[in-house]
Amino acid sequence: MTKTVSFERSFKTVGKDPRTRTVLLKADANRKQLHEALKARTISGERVCNEAARYLPNIHQILLSCKVQPEVARLDQRLVFEWKSGVEKDPAPFASEALMYDMVMCCICQSLGHAATATESSVNGEFAAASRQYAIAAGVFDFLAKDHLPKWIAKGSNVNPENLPSEASIGTSKAFAELLLANGQQMAVATVLIKPGTPNYSLLAKLCLGIIERLENFYSIMRKESSQQIERFDKNVFTLLTFQESIQKSLSKYFHSRALWDSQDFGLAIALLDEAKVVLNGIPNFEKKSPLKPLQKDLTDLKAHMTLLLKHFEQDNSSVYFDNVPTKFPEEKRLAASIQLTKITPYTLEDVEPLALILPDGGMKRSDSDLARQLQESLNAGFDG
Repeated sequence: MTKTVSFERSFKTVGKDPRTRTVLLKADANRKQLHEALKARTISGERVCNEAARYLPNIHQILLSCKVQPEVARLDQRLVFEWKSGVEKDPAPFASEALMYDMVMCCICQSLGHAATATESSVNGEFAAASRQYAIAAGVFDFLAKDHLPKWIAKGSNVNPENLPSEASIGTSKAFAELLLANGQQMAVATVLIKPGTPNYSLLAKLCLGIIERLENFYSIMRKESSQQIERFDKNVFTLLTFQESIQKSLSKYFHSRALWDSQDFGLAIALLDEAKVVLNGIPNFEKKSPLKPLQKDLTDLKAHMTLLLKHFEQDNSSVYFDNVPTKFPEEKRLAASIQLTKITPYTLEDVEPLALILPDGGMKRSDSDLARQLQESLNAGFDG
């Protein structure tokens, strides 16, 4: 959100009903608070969520009011909503007069705010809370991809995804829902690992496999449905996701290997752990100036751990168990299926009642009636109940 607007001034003539005026003033105030939250020096995900939640019913109610009373939905001055993407590398401002555009971007603020809150929770070790926040964030993008954005696109032939922030496209919203669920499942893995005692390695292997599937879904959707939006993203985003996918592939094999060892399939465990180590060693080092460079130490430590564990497995097998180690891990012994533990938290808009818009006797006392026509056009391109 790069500019403020005034619903009170724009609907000054037709919005004189006391209840309507109250909502218009509240919309102006709440939108301003959301604007302040988004432009803060240090952005708080929780604050963005809260401010977006306060403003969303207002813009929804105004939009519904115009939709059910198009003949009196006249403007005294233009409403131009301008937003920048929250995920692009060099976001340019995108402007539109469609009320639906402002509401869609407000929903996106909620989703990204929940995602940011989830990240903060994960850093604090609150993995269960983080998983719940990611599920909520995924639910918003799922709602936009399956419900809101298709309706908007269907109603308006002038709605071009190239003229909108990347996250306001159907494909990107669908892909982001998958990515956020993958993040949520990583929190589930962390939750299992911090519990006292020996973890359930078989469960962890299947959870990691589920994360891989979500990440692959993200890539597939982006390539097929949002190829133009990919170019707007910082390349480091996809470097990080490729890194995460490789890590999860290695961890899935690692945890499966641990489960096999515990079930006394020693030779199979050694063969699969060697595969996990090969995947890990295939991850290239980050460039010196890469923002992902801080991850290098963790990667080095994980490689060292797997190398040491493999050495211990091999020593124990050669001196105690004498189990045959296959040169290639049997395909029939691989995991048959993943586990998708994280589910989308369904998202819906709050029900609202239309406001009274009253055209005074004699109509609007202004000559620029094109504003009314522009509003009608924006409504036609911006709402389907």
